[in-house]
Amino acid sequence: MIPRSNAFATYRELSQAHINFVVLVCHAVPALRADLATPPTSLSNAPDYFKPTSKTVLNGYVAHYRGDLGRTTLVAIFSYFESYVKEVLSEIISFHGGAKELKALALARSTKFLTKPPADILSSKRKLQEPAKKELKFKYQKHSKTLDNKGFKFPSELLAHFGVVHMLSKADEKRGMRAWDVPDILADCLLFPLSATDRAHFERVRSVRNKIAHGKKTTVTLEESLRTASELHALASKIDNHLVEHFFVLQTYV
Repeated sequence: MIPRSNAFATYRELSQAHINFVVLVCHAVPALRADLATPPTSLSNAPDYFKPTSKTVLNGYVAHYRGDLGRTTLVAIFSYFESYVKEVLSEIISFHGGAKELKALALARSTKFLTKPPADILSSKRKLQEPAKKELKFKYQKHSKTLDNKGFKFPSELLAHFGVVHMLSKADEKRGMRAWDVPDILADCLLFPLSATDRAHFERVRSVRNKIAHGKKTTVTLEESLRTASELHALASKIDNHLVEHFFVLQTYV
């Protein structure tokens, strides 16, 4: 059994790398601040990649580093989460042989049940092929159970092929899903039990990310960004457990 998707492993690696960078900066800035407070006009150590900057200018940078780090961290962490959902969708498709093969599997599975059923099933099916009447509720339940026990596929199950087609369109690299699609893809396509709280949190983070990315002045504390990183990681972990359990199952041999 696959313990985790490759997409989750990549997401975790990239997210942790960014958090490691945050830790590094949070160690480096206090040391720099101490250096800036010393009498000499030049720094104790020259920077990498840049010419030495005056202490006056660096003091201005230091004063705002928490806010700047908070914004960049939120943008990075959210982007990694969004990318995880896109990549795991593609990974599911690849697991089943690619887009063409998965679409063919879904079509074959659905059309298999369009053939005329045996007489005993057909009899119960005919009892259900009428507009519902409240007084016949128990009769409908009886015949529905008979069909279900015989493996009969009801209309909503026959629509699964369309679900696969729609999912494939969302996995398209150029015209596929956008960030605002993610909650619906998780809940409606991948059947993940996304809570109203998780959905609202995702939308809040997405809104803030968009403001930052579109150049709007936005205040995000580093504490908020780190909390968001932890919450998104916990959500991604639950999503990945769900997907590995239900969608990484070979179907070619049915």
